[in-house]
Amino acid sequence: MNKFTLRHVLLCLIIFLNLFVSFSFAFEFWRFSRYRIGCLVPLSGDDERLGKEALKGLLLSLEILERHSSFTISVYDSGGKARQAVQAVEKMVEDGCDVAVALLGKKTARPTLVEAQQRRLPVIAMTAEPDIPTGGYIYRDFVSPEIQMENLVGFITTKLGFSSFAVLYPENEYGYLYLSLFEDKVKKYGGKIITAISYPAGISDFGTQIKKILGEEIVEAKPEEILTNSPSLPFEAVFIPDDVLTSTFIISQFAYYNVDNLVFLGTALWYDKKFIHKIRGYCKAVYFPTGFTSQASQPWVKEFLSDFQGHYSTPPNYLTAQAYEIGRVLIYLKKFNKLDIQNMHEYIQNFPGITGVTSFLPNGEVTKKIYIMKGENGAISIAP
Repeated sequence: MNKFTLRHVLLCLIIFLNLFVSFSFAFEFWRFSRYRIGCLVPLSGDDERLGKEALKGLLLSLEILERHSSFTISVYDSGGKARQAVQAVEKMVEDGCDVAVALLGKKTARPTLVEAQQRRLPVIAMTAEPDIPTGGYIYRDFVSPEIQMENLVGFITTKLGFSSFAVLYPENEYGYLYLSLFEDKVKKYGGKIITAISYPAGISDFGTQIKKILGEEIVEAKPEEILTNSPSLPFEAVFIPDDVLTSTFIISQFAYYNVDNLVFLGTALWYDKKFIHKIRGYCKAVYFPTGFTSQASQPWVKEFLSDFQGHYSTPPNYLTAQAYEIGRVLIYLKKFNKLDIQNMHEYIQNFPGITGVTSFLPNGEVTKKIYIMKGENGAISIAP
């Protein structure tokens, strides 16, 4: 089957998913394929788009429409609902799936993986949820908040030599989580957080918080005084764990106080070209982690970019890259003549993944060397 035909068949499958989503169905083009992979994703409900993106990546990586593929994929719709996801696990066991690849959210992650453990169904989970069972039959492959902070803080302390930081964070679950992780990693790398100031989620005026961080001497100084004598700050960078809209407000308001040479740090939410353009001139530079970038130069990433664009006529995103990576992990495991998911940590070490160099741990968790991006003068690039 040539690339032209494969691309159109894949597109037809996606159209089919848009029109006829059932509880469970299977792509069984090659009935005598050796391994059956259960793919549990939301194909209905609020996260329908995310489920279809992940499915596209997995289909492509396992070469499911090629005659030489050793895999059959059975696709199950979680609907983003706990009960439906648990029922899908039961069905996967009945259908004889060798392993499940599951995209799971807040409502589905824990109940799904608890059920899978009880039924001894091996699962590779795409989820950032912290309270999930791992180990044994369950592995996580996802760029979690902890992986983001480990890579970000490791980079700015060892590569940039930064050791002192300020944090401005929202009073919500996201802000508290990233504050805690950032504090832990800064401590691990021998750094220090000089001040951490919170703000109510949803506000757009951050003058009060910024004044606390900068101090009265800088806030009350006249512009000409600052131009003559650049203010000396007790920190080298400001960490803001928030979305691009809020972060744009904050960074521009720092510049209002004539402090436009600061370095800001963020999360993967900052990977947005419009954001980087909007803060141009308001700061020295920004740094943030990401699990996937089309700027990566590794040959396996370039191959993925070319194949995905060729088959789907659209560029990939992080979720498609993550699902594709899991498929490649399964193909690699197949080389050992079995899908030994329970001992995957013995086989997958420093694996050249699409989302970074990947290693699995005996407890089912994953470590990754991911990309750190730099935003400067309105442009985004991989930080050297």
